[in-house]
Amino acid sequence: MAGLMVAIESKVTYRHAMLRERRCHGRARWIGVVAVLSGCGLGSPNLIFSADVCGLVHADASTDVHVDAGLDVPQDVPLDIPVDVPLDMPRDVPVDVPVDVPADVPVDVPVDVPVDVPVDVPADVPVDVPVDIPVDVPVDVPVDVPVDVPVDTGPTCPQGQTLCGATCVNRMTDVNHCGRCSTPCAFQSAVAGCVSGLCVVASCSAGTGNCDGLAANGCETDVSASNTNCGACGVACLNDRFCSEGACRPVGDCREIHRRRPTLPTGIYSVDLDGPGPGVASDVRCDMITDGGGWTLVFDSDSNPNFDQLDVGWSRIDVAAGLIARGVASETLIAHRNALFVPIAGVSIARFAIPMAWRTSSPFSLQNQDDTVTVYLDGRSTPESHRLRYGNRYFGSYCFADWDTRSPFGRFCLEGTNAPFYATFANSVVEYCAGSLEAWYGVGDPSRCGASRHFTISVR
Repeated sequence: MAGLMVAIESKVTYRHAMLRERRCHGRARWIGVVAVLSGCGLGSPNLIFSADVCGLVHADASTDVHVDAGLDVPQDVPLDIPVDVPLDMPRDVPVDVPVDVPADVPVDVPVDVPVDVPVDVPADVPVDVPVDIPVDVPVDVPVDVPVDVPVDTGPTCPQGQTLCGATCVNRMTDVNHCGRCSTPCAFQSAVAGCVSGLCVVASCSAGTGNCDGLAANGCETDVSASNTNCGACGVACLNDRFCSEGACRPVGDCREIHRRRPTLPTGIYSVDLDGPGPGVASDVRCDMITDGGGWTLVFDSDSNPNFDQLDVGWSRIDVAAGLIARGVASETLIAHRNALFVPIAGVSIARFAIPMAWRTSSPFSLQNQDDTVTVYLDGRSTPESHRLRYGNRYFGSYCFADWDTRSPFGRFCLEGTNAPFYATFANSVVEYCAGSLEAWYGVGDPSRCGASRHFTISVR
């Protein structure tokens, strides 16, 4: 700072000296002008100008003319004031004014130049304005966007609602904007709902149910026919009951039970023998094992050890009426069975088509019938052709013997096979259950029909 002050004072001293010298030369010029105008000095050798133009000297000591005497110079022209220099020169003229400044610069240039103004600062750089900050443009506002332009924010939604498109909605309950805008709820066979921003199944279409509890697959269960969800979720149909039209109902026969539940064992089941008719369900015995299973018992000799009549009918008239007469059943199975309803070993079982005559009458009420049938013995898939003989008339001792119509007796056998031979049901003799290859009486008492050996006919 001290060096800076010394430099400034040196420049000021030099400037004052220059200004003083120029002022003196100015006076000299004015004195010459006055001399010319007044005629002084012209032809007067006594008046000369000294090199020191700041005062007049006498060239001759005897001359009594004083330089500072009035030389007829006009009194109203100050000798020390330049005519062409304004008196109100600004005070803040920089000290380092170029050398060619006019000589008539006022001498009253202030020497008290402010210390805090750098002398060597370039004239084209503002001293008190930061160079890197725009003066009138906000830094963070785009120049081409008016700051005061209003922004259209659209309608204002009530509390709890959100603007989706042009509509205010509650995304917690709106099925078309559930949880998020433009997120609709839709499910299979269901009416959708929106709860707490999540899509849910509000209700199911008729005959359906959301039994797995998952909204993603909607109402996936047909409760009109589901045995585990019959009519409503969680309602199961057991054993011989099956879901039909939303209710657990019995089916028409053992074949249908076996088809729907093939693992059910042989036993007693409830069936609706007349189908759409007014009849109530009936309990029947079903063979679920023999030759493919699904057989419904229609005749059992064990129901009456000695019929002793000409018009022996079906032991299960309702089954015959419901299945045979109506044509529901198409096949028949004959077998001797034990007390457990299991076919007896040593006697074949035989399966064949139901003869047409059976549609209207039981085979035991007819007199003498011979039908050639295609037979499947013991569950084999290879068919055989044999003569089926049945009626309430007399015959010899064997299945192949001719009919004798003179007296009632009764036989049912399949000629040429070891299928069951059921005889003597139309007279007073106790019924026998032998094989078709032997005489009707077989080998004595063991061939008699009873609880442990009884003749059966089943249909499916």
